Amino acid sequence: MCDLDVELDSGRLHVTGRARDLSESAVCLTARDPIEPGTAVNVQLRLVLEWGASEALALPGQVAWLTASEGAQQIGVVFTAMGPEVRQRLQVLLKVLLGQISLSTPTA
Repeated sequence: MCDLDVELDSGRLHVTGRARDLSESAVCLTARDPIEPGTAVNVQLRLVLEWGASEALALPGQVAWLTASEGAQQIGVVFTAMGPEVRQRLQVLLKVLLGQISLSTPTA
């Protein structure tokens, strides 16, 4: 469903991966490195486009679960308290991923 790079930063650990699923309340990603459930993280979501990547959307979160899957780690992160501006940016990102908003290719 989505083409998003995801970074999780706990202040101690930095994990990068690829989103498998995204909703208004959580993200599921695959990554090479594990991060323990219960860990508070800063989540950075970056839309991957043909011509580059979008500006990162930063969300506060907490790791809810961790499962080994296909030689990688599958990580579920629940978003915690976010302000109205961040929530609105997340809703726009979801609409782009669902094809409800299209992005045009920049012209040179």
